[in-house]
Amino acid sequence: MRIYRCLAGAALAAAVITAAAAMFASAQEPAKVAAAAEPAKSTLEGCITDSSNFKAEDKHAYFIVALENACEQRVTCEVYANIRTARGSKRGHGTLVLAAKSAGAEAKKSYRLRVKVAGGMAQVERECKAY
Repeated sequence: MRIYRCLAGAALAAAVITAAAAMFASAQEPAKVAAAAEPAKSTLEGCITDSSNFKAEDKHAYFIVALENACEQRVTCEVYANIRTARGSKRGHGTLVLAAKSAGAEAKKSYRLRVKVAGGMAQVERECKAY
């Protein structure tokens, strides 16, 4: 009976070691897949400069997202803004078409979102594509 218990214990230990090795190998595999699935760097990286700020003018408060194209290709950018102030929250969305850098003033555009006060916390995201 003791021999059977020793064999069963050895088989259990081998199964645990094999399972642990399989778990370790499978835990290492997703890191390789995640690195391969990472998207390629955009050609627009470094082309768009963003200056966002609050501004009060004409007795109204605005949050302004100003974009400027520094590359020689036309770009369209979708801007999403979520503004939280002491007097409430406001969300907005707009599309800006920026000309090439050589076009001068056409390479600079801004999105204006009217808010209740000129100050607060802003979350801004933009998605730019060349066309």
